[in-house]
Amino acid sequence: MLSVGLSHLPGNLEIFSRADIAIGVDVLAEEVSFPDATNTDGNALYPDEVAFVTSISAHSSVFNLWGSSSTCHILDIIRIGRASLEAVTSAFSFVFSGCLSFSMFVLLSSCTASTAVPTTPVLGSFLYTQIILLGIGLSMAYTDGEKDSMTRVPPKNDTTKYSFRENKRMYVGGVLRAAPSAVIPQLLYLIVLGELMWAFDAPFVEEYCLATDNMAQIVSAKPSWTSIIRCEALRDYSGPAKVSAGAITLASLAICTCVVSASFVFRTEPLFREPPWKRNHLWVGSMLLSFVLIAVYLAATLERGSMTSLPWYFHLLFVLTPFICLWLSEVVKKADQKHEKRVAMMRRLQFETR
Repeated sequence: MLSVGLSHLPGNLEIFSRADIAIGVDVLAEEVSFPDATNTDGNALYPDEVAFVTSISAHSSVFNLWGSSSTCHILDIIRIGRASLEAVTSAFSFVFSGCLSFSMFVLLSSCTASTAVPTTPVLGSFLYTQIILLGIGLSMAYTDGEKDSMTRVPPKNDTTKYSFRENKRMYVGGVLRAAPSAVIPQLLYLIVLGELMWAFDAPFVEEYCLATDNMAQIVSAKPSWTSIIRCEALRDYSGPAKVSAGAITLASLAICTCVVSASFVFRTEPLFREPPWKRNHLWVGSMLLSFVLIAVYLAATLERGSMTSLPWYFHLLFVLTPFICLWLSEVVKKADQKHEKRVAMMRRLQFETR
């Protein structure tokens, strides 16, 4: 709730203290004639006295405007406040979605189709949760406000905004936007593990995974990754192929999350209508820095020759999956946009008919 009032009236003290944001206006600064140095009138008010009186009532105010002419800045304060609230809400939604994606990613690791459960690297997890996710989320909080933000009626005292139906829609939308970034890297893990097992530990695969039931013949040709990932001997395997596969999978999750962040910069506006880099250059810098950190992490943790050992269709999927996640996020956001537009029209109708 926003409260604007005269700061020299003691009756506004309680109103200012209950408001979320209070703006006090000190009109005495212009209406009271202060004495000069030659005036010896003991009943005259001094600037320090007026400032002391107004500070008693306005100590709960975020802003205390000096003089009635300063009220022209109230619209700018409200506009910046709305833009900040919208940007912080979008940033929180992105961080929540990223954390939910990581939680689902770890949970799905135990449900993998491979007998070798993916390992989640500690260094990669720290890089994702503490640097990339928070860095992009912090940069999103500096998004400039929309030009028509002051023409919309804010959701003040809107009880439907916190109803069970509204919360259910928000939670379901959050899960749908977070799920693709967690599921698709798990599918890529199966390809990576099977291909790297043959590239780094071909004797192990030939001895334990490709032998027939009677151990009479061993297949010498390069097998498909689908025939390797279900090998029982991989349950206790902890070689370089599994370590590199886990690092590539986590990097795929991080890249998908970075690309999907473009859908969270504007909470309801689609990407084709207004690209996010037009009103938030800091977000672009955080994205580029995140990609550099991911590349450095892969270069430091992967076994030499890991990426070149993977087939061409994996590289194609590795590049396309972030944009698939972004498209799915935009589909969910389009449904939210229709809902928010309908609710905003209802609020405006109720405001104009009061």
